[in-house]
Parts: sequence; structure tokens; C-alpha cells
Amino acid sequence: MMWGSRLRWLLIGFVSLPLGMARADMLSPEPYLLVRSMRMLQDQVASGKPEALPMLNRVLGHIAAQLQAANPDVWQKPANAYAILIYLLNGGNPQVVRTILTTTKLDGISPKLVAGSLAYADGNPLGIVENFSEELPPDVPSELIASISLVTAAQLAAIDVPTALKRLDYIRLTAPGTLLEEAALRRGLMMAANLGDKDKVRLLARNYLQRFALSPYSEDFFRQLVDAVMVLKAKISNDEIEEMASLAWTGARMPFYLRIARGAIVGGDMQRARFMSEKAEALAQSLKADDTQARLYLGISNVGTEKTDDAMKMLLELPRDRLHERDVKLLEAAAAMGGKILEQPSADVAETPQRSVVRAGAAPTDARAKTGAPKPAIAVDPMIDETRKKLDAIDALLGKARK
Repeated sequence: MMWGSRLRWLLIGFVSLPLGMARADMLSPEPYLLVRSMRMLQDQVASGKPEALPMLNRVLGHIAAQLQAANPDVWQKPANAYAILIYLLNGGNPQVVRTILTTTKLDGISPKLVAGSLAYADGNPLGIVENFSEELPPDVPSELIASISLVTAAQLAAIDVPTALKRLDYIRLTAPGTLLEEAALRRGLMMAANLGDKDKVRLLARNYLQRFALSPYSEDFFRQLVDAVMVLKAKISNDEIEEMASLAWTGARMPFYLRIARGAIVGGDMQRARFMSEKAEALAQSLKADDTQARLYLGISNVGTEKTDDAMKMLLELPRDRLHERDVKLLEAAAAMGGKILEQPSADVAETPQRSVVRAGAAPTDARAKTGAPKPAIAVDPMIDETRKKLDAIDALLGKARK
């Protein structure tokens, strides 16, 4: 702890000086110390310390300059050679690293590590997987192994999800509390969902919310979690979703519920949309926040039920200027659908609770069907026919809103 504190203050003092003065009057720390400082700040960013992010941006610029100016002899030290690879795989300047790797011979470093790092710097996914797929030498630092696991998991996710998820699990076990773990938890959500593993999704979400709730990347986490819930569909219950949400701070729950409610509407799961929009509306009231979006989704979810009349009143009272354009499209589609449903006889509404689509030519169920008696021609009510056309147009509109 004391050494980490000394290292931090050394770096703070270094970056507070003008760059030219730092070069002339101070001995630059060795590359592995600079990279260690960078990683330490990144971990503080992940934990939500507000002062760490602006400092990290300054540090990255100074480290890039120092690495470029470093004596070529420093790269013969394994700790420094490995550090330059860790630097690259954790957001370092790829051009700086490419120059070092292509102009300096790194004795004792596997050529595959160098080739894989260059592939990463060049944005070559095939080269990344090919060169980082072999077993790594035993002297490779665990932090570098975790970094390689993270970048290769992203590449493998499209072709081998189980292996990709195992690499993220390795990071969670070997680099707890770091930005690497934070990223592994976020990226693992969709992988687990694509495998249909709801328990893994719940585990990853719980770990993230308990450890990295204040991370500046939490917005991406919630997007990934919502997408994972959409993929799982009925495999995960509303109560299980609510349990995950309860771990988030109050201000994050409402947008989380709203995103799931909207996704459920677009996906046709009105029961889930109703549950989530009710949760969002209750939170909006307790937070004294704008509940327009929550009421929109609640109203839409009730169109086509016995509450259609009340839902229509709710929708028509909503202030459109508080809604995003894509939600205005949903409002218009739902209002048109609700209006047509209310125009039809009550029997029609009862037969088609969510989508009042009348199927002309349905098989008869009376005695004539059993005896083979001639079936009378079915007359299509002009209003019903017009309703069907209108609903087809609404479906197309919902398809646009989905995008």
C-alpha cells in the first residue's frame, strides 16, 4: 500500500511539470513503473473515483511521450518489454507501441506475443486470435494474460461463445477489483444470454452492481444488461429482473425499467412491459421525476385489454413534447390501434385482446362443418377490413420504431 501511494505521488509530481522540464531535470521512471501507474489509475476509474479519470487522460499523454523517448536498452529488461504490451492492450497509443515493436528486438519475449500485439495495434482480429491462441510462457505476467484474455474474448465471441466466456471468467478470478474485471463483467452479459444461461447473467449483474456501480462505464453495463434480458425473454422472470435492479442505486433503476419496458413492447411482450412500466412509474413518483415515458409504456401495454378505454385516455393526455421521436411513433401506433379496437363490437375485442386481427375464412365449428354441408360465403365487414389494413400499417410503423 505504501509503495502504491509513493508511486502515485511520483507520477502526479511528474505529470504536473511541463513536459520539457520533466525530461531535462528528472529521471523518467522505467516503463514498467509508468504502466503500473496507468493501470492503477484505470482501476480507480473503474471503482468510481471522480478525480481519477481526468488524471488518467493526462497520464496517458505523458506516458506515450516517455515511452517514445526511452532508451532502446530499457526494452531488453523483461518487465519493461511485457509492460509495453500491457500498455497497448489497455488503451495505450498503438502507434507508439508499433514503432517500438518494429524497431527494437525484444530478447526473451515470444514472437507470438509481439505478432499478436502488432495485430491488435493494426486492428487485425484474425491475427489477434491466431497469435494469442497458443499457451503462453510461464513467465508472462498474470496482468498480461488477463489483458490478452479480454481482447481475445471479444474476437472469439462471434465464433465460440463458451470459450470466450471462459476467458472472461479467468479475468474475474485473477484480476478482481480491476478495470479488467469491470470490462469482463460487462462483456460477459450478452455472451451468457446468448447461451441461455440466466443464472450466469444474474451472477455477472450482481457482481458488477456490488463492485462497480459507480464506474463511468456503468451506462454501457445497463445497455448490455437490457439486451441480455431481451435475449433471455421468458427464461428470466420479472421478479428476477427486479431482484437485479434492486442492487442498483435508485437513480439507475428507473431508466433500466423503462428500457426493458420499451424493448418488451417492441418484442410484443405486453405483460412484461406492463410490469416494468408500473415499476418505473412508481419510482418516478417517489423521485418526483417526470413520469411521461413510464405512463406511455404503461398505456401501450394496456391497449387491447379490458383497460383499453383507460389506456387511451392516458395516452391522449401525454405531453408529446416530453417524448423522444421514436416514442412519439409508438404513441401514434398505439393510439391508432386502441381507437380501432374501441370502434369494434365488444365481442371482437374479447376475441382478439392484443391484436384485433380478424382472420377471414376461419374453420367453422357448427354442425354444418361436421356433416359436410355447404359453407356460406363469409362477408367481410368493411370496417373490419379497414381495421386489418390499419393494423398492418401499425405493424410496419412499429417495425420502424424498433430501429
